[in-house]
Amino acid sequence: MSRHTCHATGCDRAVPPRMFMCKPHWYSLPKDMRDWIWATYRPGQEVTKDPSPEYLEAATACVQYLESKVAR
Repeated sequence: MSRHTCHATGCDRAVPPRMFMCKPHWYSLPKDMRDWIWATYRPGQEVTKDPSPEYLEAATACVQYLESKVAR
């Protein structure tokens, strides 16, 4: 099974390709942000490497949210 690292800044945990973040970082996001990621995720985008602009917007917002939590 291929893997990639969690998208949280500085995290090196391996996760399955269709997962955005490792479990600890994923559950550090508010539920509405997790829902936003799933609402914009297109099955197979991790294979075709063509996420939608909406998904990229959600992903960026989630990463920035966690960065701001760490900075506080």
